[in-house]
Amino acid sequence: MLNWKVGSLQITPSPTRTPVLHSLLTLVFLLATVSCAVKRTTRVAPSVAPPPAREASPTDLVARVNAQSNAIQTLVATVDMEPTAGSVYSGVIKEYRDVRGFVLLEKPAMIRIVGQAPIVRTTIFDMVSDGREFRLSIPPKQKFLVGKNDLRRVAKNSLENLRPQHILEALLVPAIDTGSEKYFIEEAAEGARRYYVVTLLELPEGGELVLKRKVWIDRSDLNVARLQLYGPQGAYLEDVLYSGYQDFQGVNYPTRIEIARPAEDYRLALTIEKATFNQPLAPDKFVLNKPEGAELVEVGGDAKGDSHGQ
Repeated sequence: MLNWKVGSLQITPSPTRTPVLHSLLTLVFLLATVSCAVKRTTRVAPSVAPPPAREASPTDLVARVNAQSNAIQTLVATVDMEPTAGSVYSGVIKEYRDVRGFVLLEKPAMIRIVGQAPIVRTTIFDMVSDGREFRLSIPPKQKFLVGKNDLRRVAKNSLENLRPQHILEALLVPAIDTGSEKYFIEEAAEGARRYYVVTLLELPEGGELVLKRKVWIDRSDLNVARLQLYGPQGAYLEDVLYSGYQDFQGVNYPTRIEIARPAEDYRLALTIEKATFNQPLAPDKFVLNKPEGAELVEVGGDAKGDSHGQ
């Protein structure tokens, strides 16, 4: 008969219990061996400290926003355009997936944007705006659209929803007119980032206060990080995010601009590859005539023809 000793306890099993006790004691031995051989170490990733928040007075914040705005008179840029799936730009994604864009801009309201397909670099669209009217040429569709900038009708064809004025509003952060605009400043936080938020209001003569825009300033560097634009009755028109600031010939400007137009389901990201500021631009750079044979579409109207825009 076999005897087992566990510590000071001696067990003399009966023949019928020997297999069961043998298995139990074997399990105890294995667990004891494993617990001695394996050492578990839990590593905790060090927390990333948020960037220190800088302090600025309301006067300083207004001066910084105005300095960024006033530093730009013209812009010539090469950009990569990244439409967001599911938005009105989804048609562009399905056909081209990425678009190389060329932007010409002159204050206060002149802008021209040419979009080209990848690799072959044929023109997908060419559009201009003078602040009141936009013109949009779509060579692959043989269409030429003309309409007013304040028109907000969403077309079924994604390319027909392109609006140069929306992009101009994102590229140029408006200066703060302390004479006609009222403002207040509050602090905000998103994750580890802390911000000053400048809310701009307008008081029309004989009317009520109107919310115009909010400017978010990142307290880590005091650069404009976000711009929110509002319309009549507080309608939320546009949300723009700015990041990757670089120095361009003395102009501090973001290299990444993300645009969202909630009402039109419009999302577009611009990555600036090259940029030149404040060089003279000839007036004809902002002239866009209807190509021969293209169908004229007066957006918001019913007329069609071949003569308008020539």
